[in-house]
Amino acid sequence: MDSTRRNFLWALSLLTLQGCALPPDRTSAARSSEPGQEPVLHVTWVGGPTMAISFGDLTILTDPVLGESFSMGDPNEPVDYRKVVQHHRSTPFSGIDPKVADLVLLSHAHEDHFDQQAWADLDRSLPILLPMADVRTVTAKGFRRVEGMQWGDTRRLAAGAGRAVIITAMPAHHSSEPKIAEALGKGNGYWVELTEGSWRRAIYWTGDSMPTEDVIAAARSRGRPDLLVPHVGGVGATGPFGLISMRASDVVALARAVQPRHVLPIHHSTYEFYREPISELAARSEGEAYRLDSIAAGSTVVYR
Repeated sequence: MDSTRRNFLWALSLLTLQGCALPPDRTSAARSSEPGQEPVLHVTWVGGPTMAISFGDLTILTDPVLGESFSMGDPNEPVDYRKVVQHHRSTPFSGIDPKVADLVLLSHAHEDHFDQQAWADLDRSLPILLPMADVRTVTAKGFRRVEGMQWGDTRRLAAGAGRAVIITAMPAHHSSEPKIAEALGKGNGYWVELTEGSWRRAIYWTGDSMPTEDVIAAARSRGRPDLLVPHVGGVGATGPFGLISMRASDVVALARAVQPRHVLPIHHSTYEFYREPISELAARSEGEAYRLDSIAAGSTVVYR
């Protein structure tokens, strides 16, 4: 099948499954990638920054936030932002069995991206790829297979016969202000390539990043992503650090620069400290060249 028809099928084969079981069934995912059939990618948004990405025999769990609440300061609080409070889910948590994960991919280790329940539930032998700056923090919690990645580092993972997932660490800045970004710690975005024979798809997951010039330049240097997964929610606008996650206008600007075919926003709605409603991105995306795949937490998107 030629590349034009593959891209056409990619655009038309999006299927949103509301209330599906978490995570996607691996057996059916692998079966759908047998010779003669189009490969299949499942992306389940668990809520917050947490996704289950399944391709072939491999399931990647991103930024696991697995509890009904987590403890952390409030970045929106202008005065007492260091005071640790409980952040409760404002949308239902449909749950996920952490045993299905083959790998954890961390954008950074702040508690709203790697919560106390995840510390308790995840197997200490589970492989974790994460920013180099967070290796000591995560190792101190007892995780034994922790591997730091600097920006530009690449890891290749087998995903079954003839299938591979290639993960590249990308620049991510928690703030557009360099001094604030440095104070908040160096995180990663990730470029995730999925391959089977001549079939290739690329996901650009931003992590907690603002669309600075170097972030955009790094993404554009890798070509056009099939799927952009941005962290939105407008966190921090009322706090001492200022904006530390993208708003809808930032996502649209980034998407215009990197030209994804699809945008799947996460990091919104699940907690009250996500201040901008996702409806703002829906409104601003009208007439844009990409398709906005805005789904409810606990739902799966299937791409071919």
